[in-house]
Amino acid sequence: MENRFGWTGKILKINLTEEKISDLNTHDYSELFIGGLGIGEKIYWDETVPETKAFDPENPLILMTGPLCGTPAPSAPRMVVCGKSPMTFPERFVNASISGFFPTELKKAGFDGMVLVGKAKTPVFVSIEDGEVKLHNASHLWGLKNSEVQKKISKAFGNKHKIMSIGPGCENNARMGTLLIDLAGSAGMGFGSVMGSKNVKAIVVKGTQKISVADPDGVKQVRQKLKEMTGPGFHNLYGQSMPIPGNEVVKKVYCHGCSHGCWRSVYRRPSGLEGIRKCQTVGFYMLWDMKKNGEITDTTFRAMEMANEYSLCIHEMLFLLLWIERAAEQGILNDENTGLSLSDMGSLEFIETFIKMLSKKEGFGKVLAEGPLRAAETFGEESKKIVLGFLTKTGRPSRTYGPKSFIISGPIHSVEQRPAITSLHEICHPLTKWALWYKSAGEQSYVSTEVLRNIAEKFWGGKEAVDFSTYNGKAKAAVLIQNREYAKECLVLCDLVWPAHDDACTEDHVGDPALESRLLSAVIGREISEEDLYLIGARVFELNRAIMIRDGRKGREEDTLSEACFVSMEEPPADIFDMYNPERFLPGKDDELISHKKAAVDREKFKKLMDEYYELRGWDVETGLLKKENLERFGIPEAAEVLGDKVL
Repeated sequence: MENRFGWTGKILKINLTEEKISDLNTHDYSELFIGGLGIGEKIYWDETVPETKAFDPENPLILMTGPLCGTPAPSAPRMVVCGKSPMTFPERFVNASISGFFPTELKKAGFDGMVLVGKAKTPVFVSIEDGEVKLHNASHLWGLKNSEVQKKISKAFGNKHKIMSIGPGCENNARMGTLLIDLAGSAGMGFGSVMGSKNVKAIVVKGTQKISVADPDGVKQVRQKLKEMTGPGFHNLYGQSMPIPGNEVVKKVYCHGCSHGCWRSVYRRPSGLEGIRKCQTVGFYMLWDMKKNGEITDTTFRAMEMANEYSLCIHEMLFLLLWIERAAEQGILNDENTGLSLSDMGSLEFIETFIKMLSKKEGFGKVLAEGPLRAAETFGEESKKIVLGFLTKTGRPSRTYGPKSFIISGPIHSVEQRPAITSLHEICHPLTKWALWYKSAGEQSYVSTEVLRNIAEKFWGGKEAVDFSTYNGKAKAAVLIQNREYAKECLVLCDLVWPAHDDACTEDHVGDPALESRLLSAVIGREISEEDLYLIGARVFELNRAIMIRDGRKGREEDTLSEACFVSMEEPPADIFDMYNPERFLPGKDDELISHKKAAVDREKFKKLMDEYYELRGWDVETGLLKKENLERFGIPEAAEVLGDKVL
C-alpha cells in the first residue's frame, strides 16, 4: 500500500464477530477529509444505517489520528474517537478526543486509525505491534479496574507499550463509560461503554516506525513561529496548574510533542495521595465534600480516582448528583426509592456506593446508568424540569460557553448534537484574555478592546463579531469558527494551543490563522491554503449535518436552544470566562461595556441570526435541510442520494 508523508496509508479494521482483521486505505478518504474527524465521519456514513443503535454490534467504534500526529508538528498529539453515542439524547453520531502518547504510538505501529465493528464472543483485548495485530483472551481482565488492567498488560507486554482500557463501568452498558489511556487521558461521550459492548477490554500498541514529513524545515519554521508568538508576555490561559486548596502540585505532565503544557499536573494531598488532574477532573465531587465536611478532603481526590478506575464520565456523574440533590429537596427522591443514604452525600462511602451501583446497574443503579436526562424522565415531568435547568434537551451543558454570555455560540449550541468544545473554546479564549486585560488594567494581558477587534476581523469575519450590543456579525463568525474547528479536528491539533489568535512578539498582537495550513502543507508536501483548509472544514461540517438528518434529526425544528437561555437570571460561574470575569463584562460599541451576568437571549433577534446562519451555510432557511447543489459542491453527491426527500 502506498505510503505518503504524514500518513501511514492504513486504517486498521477489526470485525470482532468474524475475528477478521483487515485494512482500509487512508488515501481513499484523505483527499476530501484529511484525517481525524473527517475520515471518521465518512467511515461512519459508509458503515451504518439510521436504525443502528449505540450498543448494536454494527455501530463502529472509530479511532482516528491526523496527518500531523507522530511528526515534529507542535501540539498535535490528539486522536478523534467517534461513532453513535449512547450518551446523547436521542442516540446520535458525535465525536470526542483523547490525548497523551497512545495516538502517536498507534501511528508508529503502522496505522492512521482503527475501526472496531461487531462483537467478540468472549472478552478480548487487542495487541498491535509494528503492523502485527492479534486478539487475545481477556476473561481474566473482565471486571478489573483500569489500573489493574494496565498493570497486568504491562507485566505481560512490557512498560514501553501504550494501553487504552476500560473499567467495570463500561462492562454493563452504562451510557457514560470512558476510554482511558496514559497521562490520565480519557475520551467521553460513552465510547468506553461502546467498546465494552463489543467485549473489548483493552488495546495495547507499540511501534517503531517513523512518520516522515515532506518539508522538515517548513515544520521547523512553524514551530519556531509559534514559539515566538507564545513567548514573553503571552498569557497561556491553560498553562498554569489549577490551584486546589490543600493540594501540592508535584509536577506538570506533557502530551507527546507538547511544549506549552496545560492544567494537566500531578497533585499530592497532605495525606500522600497522588494523581494526575486536569480541568474539571480537579473536583467533580468537591461541592458535596465541602458541604459535608466543611473543607476539601481526600474524598474529592478519591472520587476522581474512582471515576478513572471505573471509566465513568465525571460530567454525567456531576449532573446526576445535582439532579439527585435537587430532586430530594423537592421530595421526588428519597433513601427508600434510591437505595442511597442521601444525607451522606459528600462522604466517601456515598460516592463509592453510587459508583458501584451505577457500574453494576444494581437497583437504582439501573436508573443512574441511563444518564441524567433519561434518569430524570423516569420520575416524571417535575424531575425532568430539574435537569433541563442545567442541560439542553440533548443532554449537554446549557450554560458552559453558552449564548447567554457569547451569542456567537448560539448557532453552535443549536445545530450541533454535542456543541463542539473546540468551537466553544475558540470563542472563549480571546474573550477571556480581553476580560483579563480589562480586569487587570492591562497588566495580565495585552488583548485590549482594539486588539480583540483586530483579532475578530482576521479570524471571525469582522470587528462586529465582538460588539456584544448587537447580534449583527455573529452568524458569520459562527460559520467561520465551525469551519476552522472542524478542519482542525481533521488534523488533529490540540485545542488549548490552536488556533494562535494572539501574538506576543508583534506590535499589533494579532495572531496568524494561516499557521495550520502552513503546517499541514509542510508535513504532506502539498500546498494547502488557509481557504483550502476552511473548505475542508465546511465539507466535514456539511457531512456531519447529513449524518444528523439521515439518522433522524428534523432540521430547523430541532435547531433550538434550551429554554433556560431565554430567561434572565443570576447564575453561578460555569466556565473559565466566568472564573476570571464573574460580572461577565463584554465589549459593546465604541467604548461601551456590557454586563451579561443576568443576560437572556432575545428570541426574535436570535431567530433572525439563525436565518442568516442558514443562508451562509447554503441550507434551506425555512426547514434547515441541506441542498443538493451544496452537497455536490462539496464533493459528496452520494449524500443527496441517500437522504432522498430529506434534501432539497
